[in-house]
Amino acid sequence: MPADIRFPLERANGVQIVKTAAALARGGHATTLLVRKSDPRETAEILALYGIAADARLRVRRLAVGHRAGRFALPRLRFLARATVASLAALQRGDVVLTRDLQLADALLSLGGARVVYESHAVEALLYRERAAIYGTAEPTSEAKARRLERRERRVWQRAAGIVTTTAGIRSSFEAAFGPRARTRVIPNGCDVPDARAFPGLPQESPARVLYAGQLYPWKGVDVLVEAFAFVPDARLVILGGLAGEPDFERVRALVLAHGLDGRVELKGTLPQIQVAQELARAAAVAVPFLKTGMTERHTSPIKAFEAMAAGRPIVASDLPSSREFLRHGDNALLVAPGDPAALAEALRRLLLEKQLAETLARNAYAEAPRFSWDARARKLGELFHELA
Repeated sequence: MPADIRFPLERANGVQIVKTAAALARGGHATTLLVRKSDPRETAEILALYGIAADARLRVRRLAVGHRAGRFALPRLRFLARATVASLAALQRGDVVLTRDLQLADALLSLGGARVVYESHAVEALLYRERAAIYGTAEPTSEAKARRLERRERRVWQRAAGIVTTTAGIRSSFEAAFGPRARTRVIPNGCDVPDARAFPGLPQESPARVLYAGQLYPWKGVDVLVEAFAFVPDARLVILGGLAGEPDFERVRALVLAHGLDGRVELKGTLPQIQVAQELARAAAVAVPFLKTGMTERHTSPIKAFEAMAAGRPIVASDLPSSREFLRHGDNALLVAPGDPAALAEALRRLLLEKQLAETLARNAYAEAPRFSWDARARKLGELFHELA
């Protein structure tokens, strides 16, 4: 599993990659994870940050890709070169290479790699075209680059031994653009689900705490959540994500101050996973307020929503096709119009006031969480690998 990430990386993509690799190893697959060497700590110590115990079937190779002997190196190009060599050697042994790196998958397939499985978390060409809008930057986009990404996605779609998409919307987008193909699987992201579990009940903390966990990019909808919270009295909003000094963090902080909410909103920044779990345990409700964009509408599989399900917490989420792939309004969540602070505030007030509704939604979500465990994800990947063999 080659993945051009720092190790550790506490953002969602880092968690998803490491947790998937560990689950594959637990499922009996000899798994090698290729990542950047970016931290002096021992591998076992870093894995423990993810709540992962050492496993002889999980090997983490940390590739040196940065500066060497005072000479500047291009880390991305160095990672691609070293990962390509290692992946080709694995393919020659008859192994499967699973990667969510589109450029690497394309390179391996161009060099004759056979058992390459590409895992797509978005249509990259669409994401690139929307990048400035969804990330709130003035970054110009190049139509030539967008077309290059489309050609690369077409090649990988047509040549890869298998394709995994995290939503049905991603798969249907590819099928509409490039035609149907065999050996595709829709396998959502996952969460930790203990073997022994009992519904924990809802917290009785006062004032009630509403939790948002994730990055603070504009498309995540945290701005809308802050606006909505001005109309949710007698509660606290806890926002996990970002780092003080970063533009997104400061944008959200300014919005909190502008609405006079600094006494009721906690901006805690990015926390280790164990502390995120502790915050989930204290939360009376969890908000997943994505805005509606071409990318979010069909391409998001939010880990934090699955974690809320596993924690037995009621969820308020934006009503998007991607959300409806695993959430049902009035059954295991409340779904509201994306980008609508009034609708979001009303749903939050209902969950905080209507205790029976909140518990029913939480119990139903909790019961379904095992379907979205990392181990369930690994089993589905293993089925695809077996078919390739």
